[in-house]
Amino acid sequence: MAETVTINRVSKRFAAGGGATEVLTDIQLQIDAGEFVAILGPSGCGKSTLLRMVGGLERPSSGTVLIGEGEVSGADPRCAVVFQEPRLFPWKAIAANVALGARRQRGVVDTAGLLDRVGLTGFEKAYPHQLSGGMAQRAALARGLAGRPDVLLLDEPFAALDALTRMEMQDLLVEIRRDSQPTVLMVTHDIDEALYLADRVIVLGPRPASVVARVDVPLSRPRDRAAPELIGPREIILAAVGIAHPARVVRPAA
Repeated sequence: MAETVTINRVSKRFAAGGGATEVLTDIQLQIDAGEFVAILGPSGCGKSTLLRMVGGLERPSSGTVLIGEGEVSGADPRCAVVFQEPRLFPWKAIAANVALGARRQRGVVDTAGLLDRVGLTGFEKAYPHQLSGGMAQRAALARGLAGRPDVLLLDEPFAALDALTRMEMQDLLVEIRRDSQPTVLMVTHDIDEALYLADRVIVLGPRPASVVARVDVPLSRPRDRAAPELIGPREIILAAVGIAHPARVVRPAA
């Protein structure tokens, strides 16, 4: 069952050089149950740190994170994380890697069904080194979904893939999420990816980061990547990250 995520006045500081460096300051955000929210912002602004705090992999320096009514105080079994790298165990076959994501589930987990959903039927006994980057990331996504998480946390999961494979993985995520409907929080640097996948885009400013824009995406799914309705939200996001207008190419006169 999808859960609401509430980030309540969260700040995060890291010790550095005998002092403290503030990365995030006073983040206030609510993600409704079943909502897909993408987080954008400059490199090093704390996007992944925020994601890790939702999953209980980091603790806030101040403020609280709630999933449903319960405060997150450690690695939370209601969450699954898919990282930029697949992080598969090299000594385990793909089916065994996927099954590791189901530790919170009781009873038999349909590993074969999950592998079929992500297009890896026939690779159950293969090992990670025998897969392409896109196939390994498909296995990582299947592992994340195996535990039927209430909250799915995606930390730039497609960033290392080539453009075509990345679009295929985006479409796969849309298709799978249509069935399971977890709450999704995704970190990305790709504005078009955020607009294609998310219900809402949150833009963080430079470090120490706070929320500088909240942008609703006015389209149902499936979406056309070139839909004119996305032009306005894209320009708002570009302005929020410091680009006043999209770049225009001026062609010299013949």
